[in-house]
Amino acid sequence: MEAALCLGVLRQAAQIHRAGLKSYGLLTAEPGAAGYPFTATGVVFLDSRKNRRNDPGHRAAFRAQGDYFRQFDDAGFVADPAELLAACRAIEASGREIVAPFHSHRRQPANFSLIDYRLHNPAFAWHLIISLADPRRPALQPFAVAKDPCDFGISDRDACQGSELAYPGPEVRPLALAAHGPPGALRRLTHTVHPQAAPARASRRARPPDPSEPGLPATHQPVPG
Repeated sequence: MEAALCLGVLRQAAQIHRAGLKSYGLLTAEPGAAGYPFTATGVVFLDSRKNRRNDPGHRAAFRAQGDYFRQFDDAGFVADPAELLAACRAIEASGREIVAPFHSHRRQPANFSLIDYRLHNPAFAWHLIISLADPRRPALQPFAVAKDPCDFGISDRDACQGSELAYPGPEVRPLALAAHGPPGALRRLTHTVHPQAAPARASRRARPPDPSEPGLPATHQPVPG
């Protein structure tokens, strides 16, 4: 991902988090993009105010996943079907394709949880988690996910506990996030997700930048954390 795109995702997710809501949406790319489909060149945030998680049928299914989901009614999300369909049609009309879903964790680390695995759409080979458990040090962590197409969904007949904990199986493995772009944007991204790497004179509360600075050569580097 471009560093400016990563920072834009973090900035918007932080705004939604401050409003007491969970972020979720779709990462997109052009079919000919380098590294496709393990690359993202665009993002679509779905409207967190339309989260259907607490509709009666969905709420019962989430509450069946353990104490955490009974305690926090913002744990989990269900996209509004009409909004999701409109977003998919707009993405297709633009010539892009969906490469991965993403969502935020408001209290949990950037793990790929048991419930994340059960609700992950097996059509996609990876998933991006944004942790805002510590808003001063957000985390972006992509995961490769291999999943049987028939293995999808949760039910109010489940009697689960600890569904927010990391999925332990070999079907999920963390991926490295490789950011590219002008050095200034890369530095700001590194300082946002890894603030102790910032120089002493720099602000400890890094702010996402405007789009990338002109005139600087493109570079690639992994993002710590």
